[in-house]
Amino acid sequence: MENYGAPKPMKKLGDLFEKYRNHFKAPQASVVKEAVLVIKEVTGFDIPIDKVKYNTNTRALNINMPSIIKSELKFHHQAILSKLSLKLGSDTAPKNIF
Repeated sequence: MENYGAPKPMKKLGDLFEKYRNHFKAPQASVVKEAVLVIKEVTGFDIPIDKVKYNTNTRALNINMPSIIKSELKFHHQAILSKLSLKLGSDTAPKNIF
């Protein structure tokens, strides 16, 4: 009873995986899938997965769609990239959208 102390506060479930999110890089296909979901969430556009390519060296998303959709994506550029950074981690998230 002498060594008894108050219980430590519980950790949030999301915090338990923070170490893995920051240290491991997501595969290319995972980044593309997550990018399609975030673009749908932010802009409402449903872009097929086969129209999105991710370059791991430059960390850039290349979207092969008509220019009107690309210009709308440029308008929401920062919102898309910030959501991807939150979901994938700053080391894996894309830096540019082309």
